[in-house]
Amino acid sequence: MCVFGTGKPPRGAALVIAILVMAVLLMAGTTFLTISSTESQIALNQRVAAQASLLAEAAIHKTLAQLNANSSFTGETNTALGGGTFTITVTTTSGCAATSARSLVATASVPVRGGNAQVVLRATADQVSYPFRWGAFAAVPNTVIQDDRIEKELWIEHDGSTDSFDSSLGSYDVTTNRGKGGDIGGNGDVTLDDGVQVWGNIRAGDALHKGSGVTVTGNQTDSLSPDLTSPGEPLPSVTPGTTPTTGLIVTSGTYTLTAGTYYYTSLTMSSNTTLATSGGPVTVYVTGAVSIGNGVTIGTHPGTQLQIITKSDGSNTDFTTLAAGDNFTLYGSLYGKNTNITLGNDSRTFGSVIGRIIRMGDRSAVHFDQAIARREVCHNGKYNIRLGTWREVTPS
Repeated sequence: MCVFGTGKPPRGAALVIAILVMAVLLMAGTTFLTISSTESQIALNQRVAAQASLLAEAAIHKTLAQLNANSSFTGETNTALGGGTFTITVTTTSGCAATSARSLVATASVPVRGGNAQVVLRATADQVSYPFRWGAFAAVPNTVIQDDRIEKELWIEHDGSTDSFDSSLGSYDVTTNRGKGGDIGGNGDVTLDDGVQVWGNIRAGDALHKGSGVTVTGNQTDSLSPDLTSPGEPLPSVTPGTTPTTGLIVTSGTYTLTAGTYYYTSLTMSSNTTLATSGGPVTVYVTGAVSIGNGVTIGTHPGTQLQIITKSDGSNTDFTTLAAGDNFTLYGSLYGKNTNITLGNDSRTFGSVIGRIIRMGDRSAVHFDQAIARREVCHNGKYNIRLGTWREVTPS
């Protein structure tokens, strides 16, 4: 029996293979389209989220303008702007004694496929200033100085020094709690005698004079405001909220101020006395002269608990004096825009010193406390943002 083969392949195989290839290509194309569409949506969401962020920020700036025109402004609702809408509320919050701060909440919404991109910006607007960015700063421009301190608006004498620490981390220590944030400056001249060490930056509004052996770890800048027709660092004027009627005189031992605000016409401390604080923050206003003997300590670690505000109002030719003897120690912030400050030899400040003119004696040191960098000083200026935080809500 004979069997003959045809030599032909099975019919229909090519069609099946073609269909399979087409199915694979179709699936790949669908996947690529889906990915492309998703990426496009992600990009759109990001763009709209950025748009909502800018809209919320614009709402805050608009509110600042409204507050500076009318301090009773309370906000607005569903205001159209930039392809979206915003609502902002303004409420009064606790603030500086000289003014009332405002809490701002701006909610911006921009439509996007599937919902809205929403951003909430919360901020505090107030009329206070934060000048304690300096270890020491002299406010007066040298054009108004008429005595022997010309070209010595901020004057650190032989072997003086500045550096920084953070009192929230403990006491000042040269090995474990010492930093290079002891910035100093003045709207006039800065003069550093021989051997001065500055662990920080220097900013002189007019000229910087340095003796031999002076070392500076940071930047040195001078002549920022040629001829100083106006101060390079406009510090706020401060007037006590209550008019003081009596002075404080400490003749012996330790005098303690508990938490609160105190108003004095003058402050006099005999040698080897102490003015301590307890129970919480203490603010002391002194409108007249301050006289401090040798070996006096004012404040208690940490310096964040004490703020002393000496004369800081009137013209820059209307001033008083603060004179401290040798071995003076201060734990706190001292603000005296219209006060000529003299610190004796071997004085130490754990905080910050702002004055009209500042003279630090031989071997004196300012250890700038970074924990007081945002300490308020009140004034009736324009509203500005103190603190803002973002919270972004994903599209719904």
